[in-house]
Amino acid sequence: MTPLLTIPAAFAAMTVLCAVGAPRLWLCGIAALIMHPVAAFAVSVLGALTGNYALFVACRTRTANRIVDWISSGRRSAIGRLPHLRVGISSVVLLRQAPGPGAFITVFLARTEVSTRDFLVGSFIGFLPTTILTILAAGTAATYLPKNIVAWTTVTIAVIAAAIWMMKLRGNSDSMQTLEAKKPSSNLSQSKT
Repeated sequence: MTPLLTIPAAFAAMTVLCAVGAPRLWLCGIAALIMHPVAAFAVSVLGALTGNYALFVACRTRTANRIVDWISSGRRSAIGRLPHLRVGISSVVLLRQAPGPGAFITVFLARTEVSTRDFLVGSFIGFLPTTILTILAAGTAATYLPKNIVAWTTVTIAVIAAAIWMMKLRGNSDSMQTLEAKKPSSNLSQSKT
């Protein structure tokens, strides 16, 4: 039986972590290890949907569009050149089945002309297959393993996932600083002429 306080805490964690780009399926697996499979399924789908919707809305604001346009002004980024296509529910469902970070898919969809209804319904349907498989696999593992092993495995997976995620974030900021350092300054280029 899942304690009642676990469900809102897990929902809040899933929402926030999905909104900032954490791997959704890892979070689904962790939820299945610590909660009843039905509760883990509900928390996983609704938390991921809420987090991705928050990111979707944030990417559609005027300030976010300015930031994306500023980022895409460089040659290496194609974010600003995304087509403003009219996509429907089936397109969102298919995109949700694609491998890769869900946050990138959400940002891509926010840059298209998909309606909010199509985004929410398509994301909900698109999250179902992988969530069900992950919950079943992790729930089965939790059933056949001793509880203390499940607890330590859950903590270990969460720490490793957080460490990998933080290293990726740091690696992206370090590579941007390296690119900035390699750019010639305008004063040096003018003094050579």
